Amino acid sequence: MENAPYFIFAALCFLFSIGLQKRTIWMWYLGWVLLFLYAGFTAEGSFFMLYDSVSVATQGLALGYLLGKIFLWGIVTYWWATHRHVFGGRRGTQQKRAGTDMSKSPGA
Repeated sequence: MENAPYFIFAALCFLFSIGLQKRTIWMWYLGWVLLFLYAGFTAEGSFFMLYDSVSVATQGLALGYLLGKIFLWGIVTYWWATHRHVFGGRRGTQQKRAGTDMSKSPGA
């Protein structure tokens, strides 16, 4: 039963892969759940690496690993938060944001 969280995570990723093809609204929310779970797995592994390190060099490597994961996770979550408009519409179509019509020039 110690592998149960990994099987649950794998099942969620499977659902996520199917739902991303259709881009339904619930997929955007499930994406946040997966990002939260990924952050937990990353934090657990990183803090165990920091705790179990025996020298300053291994502590530095573990800290670098943790900071790199935090940086990448921040980029992914920022992208996910700004692409909410892609989900919920018809497949292959995206809703226009207000003020993004490039056909009209400001001087005309």
